[in-house]
Amino acid sequence: MSVVVRVDAEGGTAMMPWPADELERGLLIRAGVGGSADLAVYHRRAVLHVHGNGLAERLPLNLAVWVLASVWRGIELPYGSYGTAMVTGPQSEALDTDLVAEVQAVSAAVAEVRAEWQDRPLVGEGAARAGLLVAARHARDALRAPTA
Repeated sequence: MSVVVRVDAEGGTAMMPWPADELERGLLIRAGVGGSADLAVYHRRAVLHVHGNGLAERLPLNLAVWVLASVWRGIELPYGSYGTAMVTGPQSEALDTDLVAEVQAVSAAVAEVRAEWQDRPLVGEGAARAGLLVAARHARDALRAPTA
């Protein structure tokens, strides 16, 4: 089945069936992000569709998408992503299975670190960002590791 992934601002993910019709795809993206979408490319086999005016509309920071984009780009991005995002393949294609798993693993790693923040006070923003990125890279690399 052809799917794309929705990443909520709270970090939850949902696999969405990817319609064959291009108009239906556009409507799904618009509904998924809650308005007009901007395209952001951080991976050669994936496209992030993010809310086109999320910061100005004061949508919540989407840490999972920021971490995912930072890991894919290989640097800590100096800007955030706001609101719900959709992750598709390039050129309006469905997302490859391995990337679906990667988006889900990174989002789960971010959720786990955020849950730890409830019990362990943060040392500072820089340390918090570093902790998120390390956890995400570890989750991604675990998917790529050969199994014995």
